[in-house]
Amino acid sequence: MPFQFKQFQIDDDGCTLKVGTDAVLLGAIADCVPAKSILDIGTGSGIIALMLAQRSRAGIDAIEIDEISFLKAKQNFSTSPWPERLTAIHGSFQGFSTLTNKTYDLIVSNPPFFSNSYKPSSESKQISKHNVALDFMELVSGVAKLLGQKGKFSLVLPYSEKENFIQIAKTHNLSLNGILDILPKNTKKPNRAILEFGKDKTSRQKTTSIFLRNPDNSYSEEYRQVTKDFHPFY
Repeated sequence: MPFQFKQFQIDDDGCTLKVGTDAVLLGAIADCVPAKSILDIGTGSGIIALMLAQRSRAGIDAIEIDEISFLKAKQNFSTSPWPERLTAIHGSFQGFSTLTNKTYDLIVSNPPFFSNSYKPSSESKQISKHNVALDFMELVSGVAKLLGQKGKFSLVLPYSEKENFIQIAKTHNLSLNGILDILPKNTKKPNRAILEFGKDKTSRQKTTSIFLRNPDNSYSEEYRQVTKDFHPFY
């Protein structure tokens, strides 16, 4: 059953990574309004690309290595209100970043992110949840090549991987602009973080936080406000 958002729907059946709050938050807050060109790395079902299409007027390329997920993203793009601005690309980010001469105003990713944890037996789940197909160094190297001089790179990571990724980004001259720490509840510690990088070293770093659910497990008012233009139930 497709997931119905206010302006589009997502069919993620068979996709390696299902629609979740990580992707929805990144799609809702990434700074896309001034962008004319956007790249979504590891688009999965296309959820982030579609949210950015709703929020901007940019042309959006969305790359996905898993064939089933790529086909679903292509389908979701074609049935959306913005098919002419959304392009699904099947292949690896490493190959794409090597061959293309394009640069982007905004690059986003909900990447394969657990670098040192136990890997599941399913090959597709390994690709989606662990950096077996795209490690952090390859991701940062490709982003540094494709990001415009005034462009921004935003991604969501497990909180435990945050400092490691920041250090890798520094080696490719990507400066940290801001951090959004994500708490499952206001009584819990952060388990995710959204990071924004750029090539401008004069930017001031900002750190903020958001919690997703109330003690009764309902969505917090903060989360509702951030995602109100997308979720149909509020």
